[in-house]
Amino acid sequence: PVALAFAVLEATGSAADLGLVLAAASAPYVLVLLAGGVWADRLQPRRVMLAADFVRCLAQIGSGVLLVTGHASLASLIAFQVLYGLAQAFFDPASTAMVPATVPAEALQDANALMAIQRNAALVLGPSLAGVVVVTVGGGWGLVIDAGTFALNAVALSGLPAMASTRAAAASFASELRDGWRIFAGRTWLWASVLQFSAFVG
Repeated sequence: PVALAFAVLEATGSAADLGLVLAAASAPYVLVLLAGGVWADRLQPRRVMLAADFVRCLAQIGSGVLLVTGHASLASLIAFQVLYGLAQAFFDPASTAMVPATVPAEALQDANALMAIQRNAALVLGPSLAGVVVVTVGGGWGLVIDAGTFALNAVALSGLPAMASTRAAAASFASELRDGWRIFAGRTWLWASVLQFSAFVG
């Protein structure tokens, strides 16, 4: 987000444009997250994650190249960030499903704690590193570098074991979506956290 913000402001000089580009990633994420969870259950989570990494890599390379070459338009940046947000909405539920499949049950709490530490560390260190990259090579190149991290992530994922679908054979997509919404809406801490995160990102 730091590299994208500086790149968009440098390309268009408009704070309103920046808001639209950032919303283009966050809005699809919120709207499609439940459906992404359903598909993570229906398909092998690793395959979903690999596909999401490919799309996110493509989106960041596309945005970065357009910005570096001076051919970026508001519409193109929005389109690439919509792709990014959609892919993220599929990656996150699949990632959650992969944890119990790769970690012994007795180590699951420790694994989740380790992942939480990693995420929080990234939230602290990421913007600082992004600032160095933006100052050094620019926001557009920052997005290209970001794209490379998704390629590296895909390489790491390829070493994980395959995991079978976890859905019930007779369940329909619509019924699973309804079940997911009921579970989501029934947990105040969960939807409150999503609203807080959406407001923070927005």
